[in-house]
Amino acid sequence: MSRKVPILLLLNGCVLAAHTLLARQASGHGVAPLIYALVSAAGAAAFLGLYRAARPTGSGIGRTVALYGLVAGLISIALPQVLIYSASAYVSAGIASLAYAFPTPLTYVLAALFGIERASAGRTLGVGIAFAGAIGLAISRSAAVSGDALWVGLAMLAPVAIAFGNIYRSRFWPPGSQPLDLAFAMSLAASLWLTLALLATEAAGGRLPAIMPGGYAYLAAAAVVAAIGNVIYFELQRSGGIVSFSQIGYVGAVLGLLGGAFLLGERYAASTWIAALVIAAGVAVSEALKRRADGR
Repeated sequence: MSRKVPILLLLNGCVLAAHTLLARQASGHGVAPLIYALVSAAGAAAFLGLYRAARPTGSGIGRTVALYGLVAGLISIALPQVLIYSASAYVSAGIASLAYAFPTPLTYVLAALFGIERASAGRTLGVGIAFAGAIGLAISRSAAVSGDALWVGLAMLAPVAIAFGNIYRSRFWPPGSQPLDLAFAMSLAASLWLTLALLATEAAGGRLPAIMPGGYAYLAAAAVVAAIGNVIYFELQRSGGIVSFSQIGYVGAVLGLLGGAFLLGERYAASTWIAALVIAAGVAVSEALKRRADGR
C-alpha cells in the first residue's frame, strides 16, 4: 500500500466534509439536494473537461472509458443520491446517516468474495470498530432512527449501490486509464443521470424551491470542490485499494463534525464526539494493520 494513502484518505475526507457543509448552507438559500448534486456533478465535468482540453498531451475518452463512466456515474453517484434524497422526507436523519455508514463493511465483504482484497483479522477489527462508531454517530445525531418501512428500505438500498459501485470501479478499471480521465467520465455521466432524475421529478409534479441569490455562490463552490475531489477520489482508489477508499465516508463524517463546530458554531453532545473518536480509531487501526500486512 502506498505511503500517500493516509494523505489521500484525509484529502478525500476533507472533500466530503466540505460538501456536507456547503450543502447544508446551500439548503438555507433554497437549493434543493437534487439540484446541489446535479450542479456538483455537471460543474465538476465542466472544470475537468476544460482542464483536459488545455493539456497538450491530454488523452482521448474512448468507448471503454465512456461506458465505465456511464455505469460508475449511475451506481456510485446518481442512484444512491436519488434514493437518499427521495427518502429524506419520509425517514429520520438517523436513517440517512446510517445509509452512508454501511458501504465500508459491505465493500469489505464484497472485495473478499470477489478476490479483490484479502480479508484479515486486523482489517476486520478496524472496519468493525469504525462501523460501530458510525452507527453510534448516526443514532446520537437523531432523536429517532425511524420512518415508513418502504422509504427506509429504499434509503438502505443506497449503501448497496455505493458498495457495488466501489467493486465495479475497482474490478473494471480500464487498463492504462488515468484518474483524471475516469473522474471526467464519471462526473459527466452522473450529471446526465441526475438530469434525468430531475426531469422525472418535474414530470411527476414535484416542485423545487426557488434559489436565493446567495445559493448560487454555494453551487459554484460545490462544483470546484467536486472537480478536485473526483480526481483524488480515483487516485486514492488506485493507490490504496477499494477498502481503504471506502472509508472516506467515515473520515468525511468526522471532519464534517469538526467543520460544523469550528466553522458554523454548531454544538454536539458528548456521545457524538465519542462516536467520532471511535470512528477515527477504527480507521487508524484498519490502515495501520493493512500497512503492516503489506510489509510497509
